[in-house]
Amino acid sequence: MRTSPIRRRTLLSRWTFRYVLTLFIGLLTIGLASILWIRQETVHDRKQSLREFSQVASQYVTDGKGSIAVPKDFYEWIDRTQRLYQLPGQFSLTVFDRGDAPVFIKKAPLIAAGSSTPNIDSKPVLTDRIQTARTGGHYVLIAPVMSNHSPIGSIVIAYSYSDLANVNQNYVLIVSLLLCAGLLGWTIIYFLSWNLRKPIVQLSEALNKMEAGDYKVTVPDRVKEKEIHELLVSFQTMAARLGTLEELRTELLAGVTHELKTPVASIHGLIRAVRDQVVTDREAEEFLDISLEQTRRLQNMVTDLLDFNSFASGAISVRQDSIDLGKLLSEIAYQWELLYQEEGVEVAVDIPERACMAVGDASRIQQIAVNLLNNSRQAFQGRGSIVIALSEHSEKFCEISIRDDGPGIPEAEQAHIFERYYRGESKKLSIGGLGLGLTYSRMLAIAMKGELNLKISSPKGTAFQLLLPKQL
Repeated sequence: MRTSPIRRRTLLSRWTFRYVLTLFIGLLTIGLASILWIRQETVHDRKQSLREFSQVASQYVTDGKGSIAVPKDFYEWIDRTQRLYQLPGQFSLTVFDRGDAPVFIKKAPLIAAGSSTPNIDSKPVLTDRIQTARTGGHYVLIAPVMSNHSPIGSIVIAYSYSDLANVNQNYVLIVSLLLCAGLLGWTIIYFLSWNLRKPIVQLSEALNKMEAGDYKVTVPDRVKEKEIHELLVSFQTMAARLGTLEELRTELLAGVTHELKTPVASIHGLIRAVRDQVVTDREAEEFLDISLEQTRRLQNMVTDLLDFNSFASGAISVRQDSIDLGKLLSEIAYQWELLYQEEGVEVAVDIPERACMAVGDASRIQQIAVNLLNNSRQAFQGRGSIVIALSEHSEKFCEISIRDDGPGIPEAEQAHIFERYYRGESKKLSIGGLGLGLTYSRMLAIAMKGELNLKISSPKGTAFQLLLPKQL
């Protein structure tokens, strides 16, 4: 099933559109709610004003003698008082006395011309309270005309409900305010998105440079947003780290090429000399011994690479067995010293009488210890001594310390010794290898829930610390 390609837009256009759409929906909601609220409040206020108007009108049509007398200027009074109470439009007004026929009729132009005019010509039932009703599209109010606390007539007002709820000017004001707010909001959002977009664009350009192989990139650091600043700082750190790894990779390829080329060339030359009988007898045997040594060197390098890659990919697991570290270290020291006793290397073991039981993989612990011992041997200039010590580090860990009296690791190199493929300047010149020993050893220690650290290094010697969890 084929999927349609994703249509991608710029950060500025995408998020500006989203913000504006959200802003529009929000303003529209606010506008509708405001219109409904204003309409409701306006209708309520005008109904109240109409009640007050009817009460004043009922007093205006009485003669003070208990009868209804409509003044001659009642039309003018209605128009004048209507404006005073801010009642828009025209409404009909009918005055009834105790008789059946109305004594005054004022019809609104819209009502006179309309076909849905409510019937307000019939006399309502006399009452001493104001009555209201909605008939069709009109609001009808019946107010009693009182004299001596008794009703003597009624005033019936029919008001078009559309006029009663007419707030067109307020609608225009609300729409204008919302449009101005929307335009202002869009402008603010646009410039905020533009400002947010700048460091991301620069980050994208830096990524393109990294893709082309240039890891010396710079990103803006004067960014006020915390998350973006942390992203840029992390990216800068990553770029520097990748640059370092790229340098190490290039150096590794050159080193591996050199390390493989030298023994291969030696083996080729030595074996060819034996085959062509350039050398014979004891000299030929010596040439073959040298070839075997070079072969072992190649085998060790290939084994280091395979072990490291297998462990890094999770293909090799470690055991969690109960181990007597004292016995294990004594065995390791004895076997290793036998191999190099002719080189003048002395190995001393400091094991406490009390057994120190740990949880781990004996073969992996041996790999770590042998690698540290080999590093110490390589650091010697001539003869030297190594001390393997075992002690209790804490309630949870046992400590294995491997100390030598070699020249130590330069201070500038100490922070990088556990990095993959890293080799110090002295090792590059005098000692073969791929720079994976300490990296692999630390990975093994962590896999056994322990630690491998450089404890101390100075011109007087170096000490590594291996921590392993105790058997509780």
